[in-house]
Amino acid sequence: MWQDILNIHPDCIEDFINFDKLPGQAASLIAFAGMSYLQTEYKIGKTGKGNICLNNENNSGHVHYLISTHAGEGKIKLGNNEYLVKPGSIVLLPAGTPFLYELSGEYWEMCWLLLHDCSEYKFVHQLHPSVYSSINAERLYQTMSLIREFQHGESIYQSDIILRLVEVLVYQIAQTLNMGQQLTKQQQKFHSLIRRVNKQLQLSWTVKQLAAEMHMSEPHFFRLCKKEMGMTPIKLLTHTRLEYACYLLRYTQYNLDQIADTVGYGDSASFAHRFKKDYGLSPGRWRKEQINNFQSNDIENGEKR
Repeated sequence: MWQDILNIHPDCIEDFINFDKLPGQAASLIAFAGMSYLQTEYKIGKTGKGNICLNNENNSGHVHYLISTHAGEGKIKLGNNEYLVKPGSIVLLPAGTPFLYELSGEYWEMCWLLLHDCSEYKFVHQLHPSVYSSINAERLYQTMSLIREFQHGESIYQSDIILRLVEVLVYQIAQTLNMGQQLTKQQQKFHSLIRRVNKQLQLSWTVKQLAAEMHMSEPHFFRLCKKEMGMTPIKLLTHTRLEYACYLLRYTQYNLDQIADTVGYGDSASFAHRFKKDYGLSPGRWRKEQINNFQSNDIENGEKR
């Protein structure tokens, strides 16, 4: 059984970033994340044997830890070894790794990401727990800083900016984990194609066209997609289109015709039918409930302040 160690002094400042509430598809990859300015005393760990789990109202499961240090110093104990964690360093802890990390100097300024143990990151199990210097450490920290800044902003371009920053963050995570070196050329080409599809949802993609892009038969592409993404090509396209539609409904004033066109449906009626089938509500009703929930949260937060 895991033994949790959690000792955080009130002087520590932590800003949490919940990707479930941000535009984009990062929530399927990132379970939770945050930025921390640690001082006085800070110690977190999981020791013993078991499975690392994250439990909150939205999800539970195995997670990989990715920590980027911006300034100050911490230290981490892995097995019988202890490592200093300095600025410009990355800490990688694959799911199931016992660890203990804590403040070492006067302060420690860093960001952290808990990554789902999903198909995209299954290769992480082949990596060893490690502490290493990387140019991506500062890049991750700066991108997280910008996401934190813009999620509290009021610019008319706020949602679009956050969406692009989230895309950049996901790419930087892949770079940091050296994903390109872990995937075969076929897998790299497949994920590159999926990223292109995500950016061009307005096009009428078909399984035949996608298979042709990969220079393989439709059955072969079907099996590859199921293996890499955990769902069939049609389900993946539908899921991606509707997920982006939810973003447009929640964060823009686009009407249903505009949204249908943007996410690749021929007309608003077809889009509304598909949306209601998956979400149990019409797009208009779903948008209204999201606005009401947002306003309720604003009132609750105002009362707490």
